[in-house]
Formats: sequence, structure tokens, C-alpha cells
Amino acid sequence: MSNKTYQKYHEKLSSKVSEDIEKLMIDAEKEESQLAMECGDVNSEGTPLISVIVDGAWSKRSYRTNYNALSGVACIIGEKTKKILYLRVKNKYCYVCSRAKNPGPHICYKNWKKTSTSMESAIIADDFQKSLAMHNLIYARIVGDGDSSVYRKLTDLSPYGPTFVIEKIECKNHLLRNYLNKLVDLSKNSKFPIELRKKVTNSKCLLRFRNAVTKAI
Repeated sequence: MSNKTYQKYHEKLSSKVSEDIEKLMIDAEKEESQLAMECGDVNSEGTPLISVIVDGAWSKRSYRTNYNALSGVACIIGEKTKKILYLRVKNKYCYVCSRAKNPGPHICYKNWKKTSTSMESAIIADDFQKSLAMHNLIYARIVGDGDSSVYRKLTDLSPYGPTFVIEKIECKNHLLRNYLNKLVDLSKNSKFPIELRKKVTNSKCLLRFRNAVTKAI
């Protein structure tokens, strides 16, 4: 199959897939709305208040440093249905634009000029700003990782007005991961006795720490 033929069918197929994804996300929004109303989780005006899970990822592993990925994705998932409500990608690169001096008409996927680290918060904030007008939904609570950039962005924007405070709930898995990372960092700190530093990296001790945190949550 030639590249031209491949691109032709790729564009047709990706267009249909995108349409179906959008429809599924709209249906998921309606389902979350219905469940919230059935539980009486609405505000004084009858607008459904829902909990959502938010997270993002990048095209390049950072290992907690060197955040310079060219693409990033973020999604919002309904806490009750576990279905995707919103999914978008940010790209800092377009193959055609980067190779051609005067690129002709083409589908350009480059839609981001700011830092890679800000992709996640920008995508999530975009849907929060539209949820009330487009879906008559308020994302009242977010379950997310320990990264404060998303919550800070939402707090600054105040998508539901200055008096409405979005509640942040820490994700258990991310909390445990961050906790264990802190223990690893602690084990490398020479200010503490070597005996104690060996303790926090012992597999049996780590398992006990993990179980204690899980039960506390």
C-alpha cells in the first residue's frame, strides 16, 4: 500500500473514530448526570454535581525530570460510571510544518506553544469551563494525583463562580507512589543514620508501610 493510499484511508477512519468517541463521551455525561440526580446530588438550582477522576500523560517518560515531551494527553472520567467524559491531546509538533518551507494545505495537529508541563492542566481546565454550559453539569469533586498544577489552575479560573469551591480528593494509588518515592529519597539522605535508611528500603518494612497507609485511607 502506498503512503498516499494509507493516508487517504487513515483520514477516513480516524474521522469516524473521532465522531464515535465524541458520541460516547456525550452519552457518558448524560449517564453521570442521571445518576447524580437519582442520588439527590444537585445544587439549589437542580444542577447535577458529580465527582470526576482526572489524569494526564506524555509521549515521553520523564522520570520526574526533563519534562519536554512534544505531545500530551489528558482525560476526565466519571467517578460513578468509570467512563470517559472528556479526552484531548496537545501537540507541539507537526511533521509537515517542520519539514516544509511553505507547507501547503494539510491536517495540522500542532495546537500548543506553551510548556509541556502545562498541557494536562490546560486540557482539564478547558472541559471544566464548558461542562455547565454544554452539559448542565458541575464537576464538584476531582480525584487526582499529588500534582497541584491542575487544582491550582481550576482554582484560578473558578469555572463555576468565585463562591464555588471544587473539592480535591487525593488518588490512593498516586498517594502511595509519592509516599514510597519520598522514602527512597529519604534512604539516600546521609544526614540520617545508615541503620534507619536501610530500614525504609527493606522490602518487608515497605510492605508494612504500604499496608498502614492503605488502611489509614
